[in-house]
Amino acid sequence: MNAERIPVLDVSDFLADKPNARHALAQAIAHTCDDTGFLVITNHGIPAALIDGAFAAAADFFDLDDRDKLALKVGDLNIGYLPYGAQTVRTSKLNNNTKPNLSESFYIVTDRTADDREIVAGNPLYGMNRWPMRMPSFKVRTMAYFDAMRPLGHRMVSVIATSLGLPDDYFDADFHQPTVTLRLIRYPSHDSAEDNQFGFAPHIDTSFLTLLAQSALPGLEVRTREGDWIRPPAIPGTFVLNTGEMLSRYSNGRYLPTPHRVINANNAVRHAVPFFYGPGLDAVIRPVPTCVSPDNPARYEPLLYADHQRKLNLTNFDHRRKQAEQAA
Repeated sequence: MNAERIPVLDVSDFLADKPNARHALAQAIAHTCDDTGFLVITNHGIPAALIDGAFAAAADFFDLDDRDKLALKVGDLNIGYLPYGAQTVRTSKLNNNTKPNLSESFYIVTDRTADDREIVAGNPLYGMNRWPMRMPSFKVRTMAYFDAMRPLGHRMVSVIATSLGLPDDYFDADFHQPTVTLRLIRYPSHDSAEDNQFGFAPHIDTSFLTLLAQSALPGLEVRTREGDWIRPPAIPGTFVLNTGEMLSRYSNGRYLPTPHRVINANNAVRHAVPFFYGPGLDAVIRPVPTCVSPDNPARYEPLLYADHQRKLNLTNFDHRRKQAEQAA
C-alpha cells in the first residue's frame, strides 16, 4: 500500500536533462500529488557526506547544555533555537492540538551578513542566522547542506510546474529569492508524551514543498484521504518530498497538502532535518491558468506570501502569540 500511495521515483535522468525524462517524471508527480502529495526521490545528486553532516550537526547542537542553546533562542523571527514546549500547531484542521510538540528545533535561513541590503534597511521580515560560537563546524556542515539543497528544490519546483501543464520556468519569477528554511529537530522517545501530544502534531506544511532526508529511525506518518496513517518507504539516502499549502493555492486546490505527524515510538532519540522551499516573501500567490476554468473558478484570493508567514508565526509559536497579546 505504501509503495502505491507514496511511490519511489528516480530523478537522475531528469536532473541530467535526458530526453523525455522531465515529462515522465512530471506525469508521476501529478499522479501522486492528486493522491497523497508524498513521494520518495532517489538518485537526487546530494552527496551522502553532506546529508550525514547535517544529521551529525543536529545531534551535536542538541547535545549542548541548555544554557548554550537558550543563548540562541528565537526572537521576532524564527531563526535559531526553539526549545521544548514552544510550538503548538493550532492551525491544524485534522486534530485539536492542545499540547506543544514534544521536540526541540533549530532554524537556519538564507545566510545574510551585517551589510546585506535587507539587514541594513532594517526590514523586519529578514534576519541573520544565529550560530553557536564554540562550534564553528556547525555552520560549515549545515550551510554546506543548505547550499546543496537549494538547486534541488528549484529543479523540483520546475518539474511541478510541468506537471501542471505550465512552462518549465513558470514559477521562476516568484522564486527569484526563495524563502528557504532548514529546520533541525530532535524528538525524545514518545514514552514521555502526554495525552494528545505528538513529536510533531498532525499538520500540513505551509510552504510550497518540503524535502526530508530519511532519518535513521522511523517516525513520520502520512494520513491518506481514507483516514489511514501510513509511512513512506524507508530507503536510506533518499528524500521524502511532499507538497505544501502554497502549492495547493497555486494549483487551485488540485494538489492538496496531506496531513502528517511524527510519533517517535523508538526507544531512542530521533533527529530530522526537513528543508522547506517556498516563494519569495514578495510573491503574490494566485491560482495558475491551467487550474482555472469557467467550471472551476479561482477558489483563492491573491495572497502576499509575507502576510501568510506573519499570520502563521503568530498562530503557532507561543513567543510570538505572547508578544502580540502584550502589544494589544
